[in-house]
This record gives sequence, structure tokens and C-alpha cells, in this order.
Amino acid sequence: MKTQTTVARRFAVAAGLCAGVSTLIFLASDTANAQRVPNTGTPGQVNPNPNRGGGGGISVPGAVGIGLGILGAINSQPSYGAPPRRIQPPKKRIRKKTVRKKTVKPKRTVRRTPQRRRAPVAVAQRIPQFIANEVLVLMAPNQPAGADTAVAQTFNLSLVESNEIAVLDARIVRYRFSDNRQLPQVISALTADPRVEGVQPNNWYLSVAGKKRKKTASQYALAKLGIDRAHQLAQGHGVPVAMIDTGVDGTHPTLAKSVHMTFDAVGNGIPKAQNHGTAIAGVIAGKGKVKGIAPAAQLFAARAFYMHKQYKRPMTSSMILLKAIDWSHANGARVFNMSFAGPYDPMVKKALEHVHENGAILVAAAGNGGPKAPPAYPAAYSHVIAITAHDAKDKLYPHANRGNHLTVAAPGVNVFVPKLKKSYGFSSGTSVAAAHVSGIIALLLERRPDATSEEIVQALQSSAHDLGKKGHDPEFGAGRADAYASLMSMTGTDVVLSSGQ
Repeated sequence: MKTQTTVARRFAVAAGLCAGVSTLIFLASDTANAQRVPNTGTPGQVNPNPNRGGGGGISVPGAVGIGLGILGAINSQPSYGAPPRRIQPPKKRIRKKTVRKKTVKPKRTVRRTPQRRRAPVAVAQRIPQFIANEVLVLMAPNQPAGADTAVAQTFNLSLVESNEIAVLDARIVRYRFSDNRQLPQVISALTADPRVEGVQPNNWYLSVAGKKRKKTASQYALAKLGIDRAHQLAQGHGVPVAMIDTGVDGTHPTLAKSVHMTFDAVGNGIPKAQNHGTAIAGVIAGKGKVKGIAPAAQLFAARAFYMHKQYKRPMTSSMILLKAIDWSHANGARVFNMSFAGPYDPMVKKALEHVHENGAILVAAAGNGGPKAPPAYPAAYSHVIAITAHDAKDKLYPHANRGNHLTVAAPGVNVFVPKLKKSYGFSSGTSVAAAHVSGIIALLLERRPDATSEEIVQALQSSAHDLGKKGHDPEFGAGRADAYASLMSMTGTDVVLSSGQ
């Protein structure tokens, strides 16, 4: 700061000297002019025009210039007194911000429950069409019982069981093999043996229970099928209805005194009741909270399905079905309800043909394979009444199989049914629809015990409410079945309404 002050003062002295020099030059020029112009004034008098001559003295402007230069130089000399006052810029006034104190709320101590580990989603396993290492052999009529063991030894097989099936008038032997041979290879070898009349795989069958959907009004099916008016004509008194299914909970309040006979075709010593069979029994012959279609019918409950440990669903095989069909026919069942589906099966087909020829009415679920699925059996056999399903708004059950073999449709979506542990729930699928029609047929047989299967089909289709495309179609068959209209179609309008039935 001191160095800057010294430089400024030196600059001022130089400026003053320059001013003095310029004054002297001005005076010199003025003197020269005075020599050229004579002084005309009187000695001792002041020349009135100094620029024009009038003596050699110094003019007033020159004196003033010299004085200002000298004063500037003198004032610019350094002063060793008190240092100059430093001018500081005004301090900015800093406003203090008023900080509002935040009111901290006390933290709530939330107890966090440990998250449960979600169970891994089970991937649906593809169920094979048949049991890979088993074969069923229809022995020739003239073969003794010892031939069963002999055949096993010839073809390196294990004899699992042997059963006389009356409806086939033959003995069926179930064999198993444990080596690396393929099933077609074993079948081909057995077919060439003269002791064997027929051979086939031991096929798998599945109960056709559908997925649950949005619930609807309880027992809408009764109104759709005209059951209230139909029950004034018939309730299925004394008509034996065989249902080949899972085990049935006969202790359920809805099924009190409904199950007339039972049979365990599985024979594994675990005749447990399951929901599917209990629901089907309630739809056919329930009483009380679940009102069955034929509450006075006699149920013959043949347990043919069991819960498969690997596939986690009710399943059965050809061999078990043959035993269930044979028992039902031997005990005089007029209606066979078959709410299951499987592949084409020569032995089962032959057994059902025999039953049909002897006056039984065969009813089967169309299947829940969807619109692109191939025909499911036994519904696709020509002598079986095939039933598809619709909902409360007469819309087709989306998972139902299609085909020209369908007879009629019946309610099969969100149907109110009995369940295990004396409870109730809803069930969907063509299996439930088949049970509705089996009940209707029981009503028809009460009024016409001698009616044939062809007459029953005619009554059902001629009185059905057309759904979908006009006329018979591969989605609804002839349309929605109507119990009351079917009774009127078979018996005529002069039927006397029955009271107390």
C-alpha cells in the first residue's frame, strides 16, 4: 500500500514540472513578440495590451502557471506525518436466519413380522397316457388259470393281478416288466401268442374337475333345468344310479340316506372320501342345502379313483375301471355317471358296449381339455351320452372339449356342491354337467322304466333350448337340457302331477 502511495506522489511532481516548463516556453514566446513590437507607452505606465508589447516583464498568466506548477510540486512531496486514512467499503449487514426447530416426533417401534418364505410354485407335470411298464392281457376263453403264470414266464413279466370281468366274459391279467423294453415291443410279442386274445396298455384316466371361477348365485342350475316343475312329476324314486368316481362322504348331511351301495375298485385299503365324488353325489341325489336333481334315486358309489402321489390329483387305470363297471352292472345300475376322461380304450369300450346292450344308460363328461383337444373317452363312444357345460348366462365353459358327438349341455360352472368335513363350496367342469343330466335321466326312468337309451337321447335333444349356432353344433350339442320339458316330451302333456314324490 505504501509503494502505491509513493508512485502516486512521484507522478504528481512530474506533472507539476511539466506544467512549469510549459509556462516558461509560453513566456519565451511572449518575450520574442515583445521585441518585435515597440513599446509605445510612457515609461512607468502599464501596457494595456501585454500581448502586443509594452516592456519585457513577466505577464500575469505566466506567473500564475509558474505558481501552480510549484504548488503542485510542493503538495506532491511525501509527508511523513500520519498515514492517510484507508477508506473501507461499507460492511454488508448479514441478516441472521431464524432457524425453526423441527419438532421430532418419537419413532414408533413397529414390530416387523418375519417374511414367510414362499413355497416354490409347483410346475404341472405332464401326465402320460398310460402306465409305461404295465400291460393288460385278455386271456383266451379256453385257457386255464395256470396260463397266467406261464405267459409271465415266457415273456419275462411279473403277474400283478388277475380278474374275471363278467361284462367281457373273460379274464383280464395285469402284467408288469422292469427291464428296458418299450411297451410297443412287449405288446407286439404278446399279440402273437395263441393264449392271448387281446392286449393293450393300462391307460390312465382323470377326473374332470375344472378350475374355480367367480361365484354366482347358489344353485342357479335348478332354475336353468326346470327342476321345480320337474319334481312335481318325478324325483327319481327307486332308480339305481352308478357313479364311478372317487370315494364319497356318505356322512355328509346332504347325502343322508342317498348312498345305497358302495364298492372299492381300487382295493388299496385306503377307501378315503374325496371332494370330487362327494360333489357329484350331491348334484345327482342331494337333499337339504344342496338340492339334487333326483333326490329319491339310489346311488351306487363305486370308488375307482385315488389320489396319485406323484401327480397330486385323482386318477385311475383301465384295470380299475373294468372292475368298477363290472360291479355296477352286476348290481343292476340303470344309469352310469362317468365324470372322467381318458384315451381310446378297447377293453373299456367293449365293457361299456355290453352294459349298453343290456339296457344301461351311459352318461359321460365331454372333458376339460379345451377347444383344440381331441375327443375324450368314454364320452366320444357312439353309445355314450356326451355332456358339455355352460354357465349361469348360458355361455360355454371355456375349457370344455368340442365335437359333433356332444348330446346336450347342462350347468357346469360355479355349481353349489357339498364338500368334505360337512362343508359346502362351488365346483366347475363338464363332470358337474354330466351329473346334472344323469339326474334328469333318473327322473325320466321313473316315469318310463322301460325307456331305451335312444328314447332318452331323443327326449333330451328334442326339448333342449338351442344355444350357440342354430341347430346341433360342436359346442353345445342340441342345447341346454330341460328336465321338465324332457318329461313332457317323453310322457306327454296328460301326465298327472305326482304329489309327495
